[in-house]
Amino acid sequence: MRKKFRERFLDPEVLNRIEAAQNSPETRRRLSEMKKCVKNRMSDMFYIGFLGFVATVVVVNFFGNYALIPCAAIWCYCYNIFKSRNVDVDDLYVNNFLTPVLNEIFPDTVVDYHGGMDFEIMENLVYNSNKYYSNCHIIFGDDYKTEFCNMRCWHYTSDKNGRKEEHTDFRGQVLVARFNTNINGHIRIAPVYEKGFFGKKLFGPYGSKRDGEEEIQTESIEFNNAYSIFSTDDLYSRLILDANILEILNNLSRKINVAIYMNESYVAIAFQSNHFLFSAPATGWGVEKLSLAGEYEQIRTKLADFYALIDIIGEKF
Repeated sequence: MRKKFRERFLDPEVLNRIEAAQNSPETRRRLSEMKKCVKNRMSDMFYIGFLGFVATVVVVNFFGNYALIPCAAIWCYCYNIFKSRNVDVDDLYVNNFLTPVLNEIFPDTVVDYHGGMDFEIMENLVYNSNKYYSNCHIIFGDDYKTEFCNMRCWHYTSDKNGRKEEHTDFRGQVLVARFNTNINGHIRIAPVYEKGFFGKKLFGPYGSKRDGEEEIQTESIEFNNAYSIFSTDDLYSRLILDANILEILNNLSRKINVAIYMNESYVAIAFQSNHFLFSAPATGWGVEKLSLAGEYEQIRTKLADFYALIDIIGEKF
């Protein structure tokens, strides 16, 4: 029988350990170091920008536009020196805050802050977008080696004047658990994006029924109004999507759009929260607001919901 992980996120002892770590002298020292680095970076960037502007005005007035070329070269040289001497705030944030919090939940969790999710997974979840971007790739130290990332998807259109316009389709989080499911093909659960004429369900960036898929109805009217199931494996769809899973998805649909994609090797879920989690602070005020417990609260409920689904799905195999 598979080990269940949902209760880990409901365990008050985990939060107690995080709060104790937050109040330690070591954590306060890290906060002070981060704030100092952020303030230094902001002041250095201001001075470089200001001096560059003044130098440009003076050079153009005295020597003309041709002098801008060596002026730009000097500015780039100074900027590169500034970058090499500055401590990476992202690294401080990951090493001093994010990783310690996540390791309180699952030891051996690995954070690749600038890494992303596999393209195939992102495309399968949000099918109709043109572009995909992800960051903050985390591999949790659980039995599934669950993966997390922030994800943004978008597409382009052209207006009547031929100008390209960008439209965001999805902004939120993706969680993936890899294990053998024995699904023949895939099962896709798409949230209803909006309703068209005569109540026709439209799925926007998540995509309507594709070649080879069949739409499967459930006994839950609430579920059928909020989602559609598109599957190449009718038998496993009805086996997996029992009343417990439908209830979880119905509860989620009242708070947030959720899309799910399952195939023979992984289960992926996308939460359209409309914001990114775990963004490194860019200002001194942002550093002051940093909280280990606060970082944990940002992801706790999403992970609990995800593992609730994974725990039930895992029992089927």
